[in-house]
Amino acid sequence: MRNEQKRGLQGVGAILGAGTGYALMSILVKEAFRLGLDPFQVIALQSWIASIILLIYAACFAREIFKVSLQTLWLLTFQGLVGVLGTSLLYAYSLKFLSVSVAILLLYLYPALVLAAGVIIWHKRVNRQEMAAFLLTFAGTTLASGILSGVNAVALIGIVLGLTAAMAYASFNIAGEFVLAKVSPLAAMCFTQWVCGIALLVIMNNKILNIPWQNIQTWKIGFLLATVASIIPFYLILFGIKRLGANQASILSTFELPMTFILAAIFLNEFPSGDQLAGGGLVLVGILLLNWRSKSEQRNEEEALYQERSD
Repeated sequence: MRNEQKRGLQGVGAILGAGTGYALMSILVKEAFRLGLDPFQVIALQSWIASIILLIYAACFAREIFKVSLQTLWLLTFQGLVGVLGTSLLYAYSLKFLSVSVAILLLYLYPALVLAAGVIIWHKRVNRQEMAAFLLTFAGTTLASGILSGVNAVALIGIVLGLTAAMAYASFNIAGEFVLAKVSPLAAMCFTQWVCGIALLVIMNNKILNIPWQNIQTWKIGFLLATVASIIPFYLILFGIKRLGANQASILSTFELPMTFILAAIFLNEFPSGDQLAGGGLVLVGILLLNWRSKSEQRNEEEALYQERSD
């Protein structure tokens, strides 16, 4: 019993730690802007450093992940270009126009978009719980964005970028359902990060030299983004799932949202308005509803995933 409680506490700590790490990404991106870096440079630093770390790790300890089919490789390429590169760049650009609290709430619209895609593309039947979650998430995002009270042109650009980032991340998650039936989460993370890194090398070309490599703060921000806000949280999520199960882990992972608000207030002196707090509360409840699964539903999902892997 004591060992079981210990495992449970370890799982909770891991998921909360992952949420804190992911929440730090927005703070670090804003700090990078203060150093004079633009969104492309920030995401390039994160992606290249993370790619190198993951390549070294995979070559030394996980060579089996390099064995993927051509069909799966195409899916991973799509995830890397649209999901990782697209989401990261669009979200970083939205932070140029919006506060962290509004930007993260717009990004958190993605679970509702995944649900909507399931209904439109695969004609999935939606139950009352999922419909309530969709409406709460949509209402919370609308309230927090300030659209109802009117926004200026600059803020509107940020809102459009944030919504597009949510769409890109929803695409990443939809493709991920097919990818994770074929490869491990580690393989998916590595390949999508490598695709993102290679794409940025091609896109930036000669502009790579414009990054202030001589500034130690540039390396510090890039390393923190690649590790504390990317690789380490990913590992902690997997560790937490192993200790708690996917259902409890997904519910606890919503800790990222309030933690982002807290860190933005501490490090950036950005305090959310009443509408943003209320909107954040609605979004949080909506996400909890979407993530909440009964034990029987969770077991059915795990059996379906196992069957897909076997096929």
